[in-house]
Amino acid sequence: MINSELERIRRAREIILNILKKKGRKYLYDLTGMSGGFKLKRDDRDILDTYIGPAVFSERLDKVGLKHLGGDPNIHRAVGFNRTSSAILSTLMALSKEIEEVIHYLPERPSHPSIPRSCKLLDIPYFESDNINHIIERIDRNTLTVVTGATMDHKIIDLKHLREILNTCRERKSISFVDDASGARLRLLYNQPPALKLNANLVVTSTDKLMEGPRAGLLAGDRELIDNIYEEGLKYGLEAQGAILAAMVNALEDFKMERLREAFERARKIDLTPIHLLGIETERTPTGFALVSLSEEESVNLALKLLEKYGIITIPAVGMPGASKTFRIDLCSKDAYRISDQYIINGIVDSYREITSQ
Repeated sequence: MINSELERIRRAREIILNILKKKGRKYLYDLTGMSGGFKLKRDDRDILDTYIGPAVFSERLDKVGLKHLGGDPNIHRAVGFNRTSSAILSTLMALSKEIEEVIHYLPERPSHPSIPRSCKLLDIPYFESDNINHIIERIDRNTLTVVTGATMDHKIIDLKHLREILNTCRERKSISFVDDASGARLRLLYNQPPALKLNANLVVTSTDKLMEGPRAGLLAGDRELIDNIYEEGLKYGLEAQGAILAAMVNALEDFKMERLREAFERARKIDLTPIHLLGIETERTPTGFALVSLSEEESVNLALKLLEKYGIITIPAVGMPGASKTFRIDLCSKDAYRISDQYIINGIVDSYREITSQ
């Protein structure tokens, strides 16, 4: 039995290291949807010095980041942080004296822990809801209004709700902040515009979610706001360093929506019948599927067994403390293209039978 989040993470890392030593990287298949990557070009490595690297890659990130997030270079700016959570914390630190409450709408609760934890750290009142009326009635000039574009389990926001909240924020002069960690790409699959094109003041996305970039946060929005937030982040070492900035730029330049669309189509077609025969309820996600009837303990045990026997990496095994324990398979990573649907389904069925027979 796994007794703590840290024990779970250590156990998963032990298994990964064991597979690497005995078999090699090709026998590991990251299907978390956050497999990311750290692409550096040969010419990049000569300019990653402490101050030269940020000078070069911050400027490039601003251009390619705004393009990715639908920003206008005349009114917006994009900057890099070492995590999406770091961008969120920096935002709240910068705005803490201007706001009295953070209100947060998401398609389905609970929220990612980075937002309520940051509010608690800064002693800012926090309210979240998946009822849009509860949010609309609280929006005013003293609130920071956060909207989640896609939840940790890939529930996509209704575009009508997103527009209504952002329009209300403008009318009541509330700063709007779209947490589009994975949503900046997932929402495009449903023909939703980028948040900045909907006039959000701020938007953040993670460059390792559903794309091959580092685990880092790309924050973009109104220039004055971004400058204040970035300056606050610099004070506490929350900004992305040169190597991370370079990897972010390369990943954004190489990003292709075609890969997400291919995963979207594969997710529609994969046969989940063998899983249903085990009595497990499933739900298709935009780029994969989730096992929604498992308890948290079952999800973790299944994820660890699947990793050990089949080399398949999932969030319940390796995710950070507080991350959703919903067992989810994501088919958009490069590793997913190296294995068949049958390998994935057989691995889940076999691993589940083993943990339930013990």
